[in-house]
Parts: sequence; C-alpha cells; structure tokens
Amino acid sequence: MSARTPRLADPGLIGLLGFVIATLTAQLEHLGLQNESPVFWVGAVFGGVVQVTAGMLSYFAGDDFHFIVYSAFGWYWICMPGFLLGGELGIFAVEGPARGVFTLMFAILALLFAVSAASRNTVLPVTLLAVSLGLGLQTVTAFGGPSAFGAAGSAALLLASALAAYMLVEKFFGRTLGRSFLPLGRAWYRVPAAPAPVSEPGDDFGHR
Repeated sequence: MSARTPRLADPGLIGLLGFVIATLTAQLEHLGLQNESPVFWVGAVFGGVVQVTAGMLSYFAGDDFHFIVYSAFGWYWICMPGFLLGGELGIFAVEGPARGVFTLMFAILALLFAVSAASRNTVLPVTLLAVSLGLGLQTVTAFGGPSAFGAAGSAALLLASALAAYMLVEKFFGRTLGRSFLPLGRAWYRVPAAPAPVSEPGDDFGHR
C-alpha cells in the first residue's frame, strides 16, 4: 500500500494574521490613538517574523506569489521597527524623505502584486490596491505634504487590514470546516493555460 501524503497547513493563515495585526497597530499610532511602543514590538513580531515565516513556508510549497508578497512585506516590517529604534537612539535615523522613498517602493510593489492577484479573485487585488494607495498617500506626507494625506493613507490601510481579516476568516473556516462561507468574488481575468508541447514520433527516445 502506498503511503498517504500528509495534508499541509496553509501558510496564508499566519501570513494574513501577521499583516492584519501589524497594519492595524501601526495605523492606530499614525492616527494618534496610541504611541509607537506597540508598533515596534507588534511590527517586528507579527509584521516581520510571522510574515517572513509565511513567505518561507510558501517557498517550500512552491507558491511563488505568496512567497514574494509575504517575504517582501515581512522584511518591510522588520525595517520599520529599525527606523523607530534608530530614531530613538539617534543611530542611522531614517526620517522624512528617506522614509518616504522606502514607503514609495512598497506602494509600487503592492500595485504590481495586485496585477497578478487579480487573476485569483476580487478581494485580494482590492486589498493590495488599498495597500498601494495607503502607502502612496503616506509617502506624500513623508515628503512634506499635508498631514491629511497621511491620515487618508491610514484609512486606506485600515481598509486593507479589514479586507485581509475577511480573507483570513474565509480561509480559516474553509480549511477547518471544509466549506467556504464568505465569497471572495470572481477573478478579474484568467491566465490561459500554456499549450502542451506536441511530440513527434520518435521524440520520446531522442531519435526518429
């Protein structure tokens, strides 16, 4: 009898959890509802370590999309607490336009990720577009723009956090109960399958 392959857990469960908790915590600080202390620890652990772990587990599962998305934003969240620590200690402090450039890069990355995500469902690309918009608006404030842009960016990122939480609930119940209760919407486009190569007589043996 052949051995039964064990069912592996979905890394997206912890990846989405880390994103939701870290993003929510950071935006509450941006809106002045708490100080930076929780952002440092929650961002480093849930945003950084948890998402990087999800990315590496996606790598071993052969999931290129989630490997790069979770890894990219996981390392983003490892850098952000470093920025806070540097500002407190006065060592390699990253402020103003320098932080704006860093945020802008990830706004662009989220936009690029959304293009691929649109081939999966509706909620995932909308989430990434909200991330891109939120980081883009916060970039304006980092470059010296009105603080209202930063507040609007926080609102967009809170929306992204809520959508990610929605996907987390859908994935969790789908995996644990075997049935999906929440719709994710249809994909915006479908990638056509690559045609199978046509073999000619004799090709299997390298000669005719």
